[in-house]
Amino acid sequence: MKPIVTLAVLANARTARIVENRGPGKGFTASAGHALQAPPVVENADRAGSHPISGAHGAAAFEASDPKEAAEAAFARLIAKDLEKRHAAGAFDQLILTAAPHMLGQLRAALPDALKAKVIGEADKDLTHAGLDDIAGHLKDIIAA
Repeated sequence: MKPIVTLAVLANARTARIVENRGPGKGFTASAGHALQAPPVVENADRAGSHPISGAHGAAAFEASDPKEAAEAAFARLIAKDLEKRHAAGAFDQLILTAAPHMLGQLRAALPDALKAKVIGEADKDLTHAGLDDIAGHLKDIIAA
């Protein structure tokens, strides 16, 4: 019988690790191609300004987009694309998301519905620096690893 493979994404705004579990008592191991790095943040050269709107009194202020926010969302999409490739290759059956609360929201938003259906649990904590032996303890409420 084929074991149920669970991937756990351990992410923050700059880095992500993907670890896998192949059943109860097996613990977590590093997954192939398990580390992802966010591309550097690109600062916008444009400043917030105003633009006249025809027919309106005055001008509307445009806010410059937050480059860190945009970089975090782009990194979440990069992680989602990596997971999509793994899913298409049949590399896992279940998925656990762990990240600081804001990044966890970015990951949720970036996942397509097919991957959202694979999520068995989430933890709003940054485990990117946790040792492989420690991850199971942090996720014990989600999976018996």
